Amino acid sequence: MTTTPTLPSELDGRRQPRRTNWFAAFWRWHFYGSLIVIPVLFVLAVTGMTYMFRAEVDAWTHPGVLRVEVPPEATRAPLVEQEAVVRAAHPDAPVLSVVIGLGDRSTVFVVGNGDGDNLNVYVDPYRSRITGELTADQLISDWAERIHGDLLIGEDGIGDRIVELGASWAIVLTITGFIIFFLGRRPRRGAVRKGISGARLRGLHAIVGLPVGIGILMLVLSGLPWTGVWGSAAQSVAAGNGLSLWGEDPGAESSLGERMEDTSGTSAPAGWAIGNGPMGTSGGAGTAMITVDDATAVARSLGAPEPYSIMYPENGTGVFTVTASQWSDNGNPAESDVAQEVAIHIDQYTGDAVGEYGYADYSPAAKAVSQGIAIHEGRRLGVINTIGSTLFCLAVMFMCVSAPIMWWTRRGSASGLAAPRAKLPLWGNWLLVAVMAGLGVFLPLFGLSLIVVLVLDQLLIRRLPRMRRFFGTV
Repeated sequence: MTTTPTLPSELDGRRQPRRTNWFAAFWRWHFYGSLIVIPVLFVLAVTGMTYMFRAEVDAWTHPGVLRVEVPPEATRAPLVEQEAVVRAAHPDAPVLSVVIGLGDRSTVFVVGNGDGDNLNVYVDPYRSRITGELTADQLISDWAERIHGDLLIGEDGIGDRIVELGASWAIVLTITGFIIFFLGRRPRRGAVRKGISGARLRGLHAIVGLPVGIGILMLVLSGLPWTGVWGSAAQSVAAGNGLSLWGEDPGAESSLGERMEDTSGTSAPAGWAIGNGPMGTSGGAGTAMITVDDATAVARSLGAPEPYSIMYPENGTGVFTVTASQWSDNGNPAESDVAQEVAIHIDQYTGDAVGEYGYADYSPAAKAVSQGIAIHEGRRLGVINTIGSTLFCLAVMFMCVSAPIMWWTRRGSASGLAAPRAKLPLWGNWLLVAVMAGLGVFLPLFGLSLIVVLVLDQLLIRRLPRMRRFFGTV
């Protein structure tokens, strides 16, 4: 008769605790997080880089329209002279705004065409002649901005929520990526020495992912203020605690941002902080209206950096609003130095400045967000920021492409998703519970999606053998 040896742990009625494979556990979360993040992050990288080079891309796709040949020793014609050319071509259309450029850039007059879509009329500032007319839909940069913001799924904010969800999970993907980078150094080196298929790509993915992860954290955090859920919640909390994101102005009750977006020639949102500034009014009705050149002269006398973006008065009590901000993309110093942002409101009859709002009036929160957005868009540090942002976007694209290649190589003939087989002992580790709960509160969409994932895992996936096999659940 044979007997089965008795283990020491069975003699005292206790079972040896199962050792946690932390590398595989975090790798599993990293894998499933990538299913959400990769499509969104790839689109954001492509559209973000396109929008960063919008001046060059739009000029290249519309040669001779946005850029002109600068004659030797030439000076720009007065705005009223250029405006007259536009009004002659569109006698029944109101002029909404004008954006002055530098060097070989055309002056851009925006006119309303009556059907809700504005028309950009480009004028050679040296010869006072129209070089072309385009709507926002004809600009590649406008499509890039819209895709970047809501994936062209603007109905009820669905696209914005998808982007925010992907960005939220990108933080989780980055954190787990950092962990498996350090835990997996020895296995990666061993795989390269053994010549295992895909080992070198896996190593390159890890090395590139380290700095890219740091960039993702910075860009996601600086981009969250634009999102519908997180951004709105942050503004609401700040305002409710007396920490107005915009200083002393009425914040969301202001109409400057709405006016900027209505009179622009693109679908881009107004500047995050400058767009929430207060509006002024004109009180000299009945007298002659000043010219747009008079308005720029007032802004110049107040020290606002040039070139300007100018909104025309909306009605009899409206004002000329001259802005020097990062929002215009016209070569203004405020594009890279956010501290120079300013909006000046000028009475359309008297030429008096009836309001001024700029970086100095922002709250500390608004200043921090504005600086972060400038870095996010590759402008804060000039050419260094642009080069760094370009390399970052290319690196993100590499990470998004190399990840599925690595999965396909590792998958081989396996069935299902071939996900890493492990279980993250979430409920048995209070530190992990605290971290996940904290992220869920800080990132509401991530928190909601995490609840959905855990519920599906416990109530559905783990109860159906076929689904357990497909998802590699242990």
